[in-house]
Amino acid sequence: MFANLLSRILPKKKESAPLTGRELYGRNNVGYPTMQISTEIDRLVNKYYRDITPLIKFYKETFLFKWGPAIINNSLDDQQLKNLSGRNVQMVYLLLFRDMLRHISAYVTPKNAVINWPDLLAQNLLDNCQMLNDSDDNDADTKQQLFAQSEPYSIENEASQPWVEPIAGLIYVPAKDLYYWHRSLTNTISHKVSKKKKK
Repeated sequence: MFANLLSRILPKKKESAPLTGRELYGRNNVGYPTMQISTEIDRLVNKYYRDITPLIKFYKETFLFKWGPAIINNSLDDQQLKNLSGRNVQMVYLLLFRDMLRHISAYVTPKNAVINWPDLLAQNLLDNCQMLNDSDDNDADTKQQLFAQSEPYSIENEASQPWVEPIAGLIYVPAKDLYYWHRSLTNTISHKVSKKKKK
């Protein structure tokens, strides 16, 4: 998967072989943006929602560092990967992360959090990563509209839902694949936290 692009970003003592074109695009357009949003999630969670750190870590390790890059790698050819916007990658991760939090907020309320804490966390991530600040961003209007949606996404049905189409379009991946993995992970986490709450 981009020759383990995320591991290639981290500094190493030994000189590694030069990156191929595909690896370079993966590092710049997927790896670095993923690391930035991951770091910012950690910073905000550690500051405001420390008690849900294990849950957030599980989500990030599963989607940001495994499934998300795998979907992109398996779906995009070299030219698409070269043209991929890192800001779009971040926005897709942000929208799905926020939706997961919205779904579990019925079962999980971090200490000192207000009712709409998933939306506040998402807004902080959007602002701190400056996802909509690029002057040459051709998808800014689309991303603003997607971010403005205030309801959790429907994930009750196995068949892909209409809401996923414009999100998947931002990163050139099949909507059905993105929906399947988001639905699977969100349902898994929701099941875990709902069981814990009942105890």
